[in-house]
Amino acid sequence: MTNKIVNDIARLLPEDMLSEILKHAASNSAADFVNARLSCKAVRAASNYDQIFENVSMEKLNFVPWRKSEKVLQKRCEAAQNAEALYRKGMMDCFSLREFEFGLHCLKKAAEKGHVEAIYTYGIILICFGGELREQGLRIISSLDLTNSSKRRTRIVTSCRLKTENFLSNMWVYAALTEPTRISRSCDSDIRERPNSSSTSSEGQAWEASKNVGYCCDPCFWDGEATLFCSLLRKYLIN
Repeated sequence: MTNKIVNDIARLLPEDMLSEILKHAASNSAADFVNARLSCKAVRAASNYDQIFENVSMEKLNFVPWRKSEKVLQKRCEAAQNAEALYRKGMMDCFSLREFEFGLHCLKKAAEKGHVEAIYTYGIILICFGGELREQGLRIISSLDLTNSSKRRTRIVTSCRLKTENFLSNMWVYAALTEPTRISRSCDSDIRERPNSSSTSSEGQAWEASKNVGYCCDPCFWDGEATLFCSLLRKYLIN
């Protein structure tokens, strides 16, 4: 289909309908969305809305944007409050660019939009701070609702760990976190004492993702998870 035909079709559609089509395309593939924007002026004009960039799928884009076109798209998505873009900006600011306060703000905004990895990361950072912030972090992570199913916990936590390591391995890490101070509880064990919990496998299973009630309570599980998160940061830390 030539650009002229695409342009003729685009001109026949109401702009709001065309925008809705582009929103759907953007949520499935950033590449398809970008190609559509380049096809004709009518499509480009209909695509300049925040609600579209807010829903752009960044799944197949590099975690760290190196090309100019990727940087432009990343910034536009951030401005539109795209949850994945905010998460990526937060990770970069916190652990690479040393703009921790702004990075934490981005992670918070992404978490408030329900972004799973942002909830995980933001909650763990607060847990590492200790005190009332630790309690706030535990409340935030509880929104993942992992208590009723060990399989769900394993799946979500393992996914978060894999994405965290993939992200850190693709950027320069110049900042780390201090491990949380363990608070004594009545449970019998600490997740940090489990076999093989200190290493990381390609499948992400070596971070002990499953949670058995007999091992520890939720606060101890997340204290251990925060400790493992800190260990992973140190693994990629550039001194």
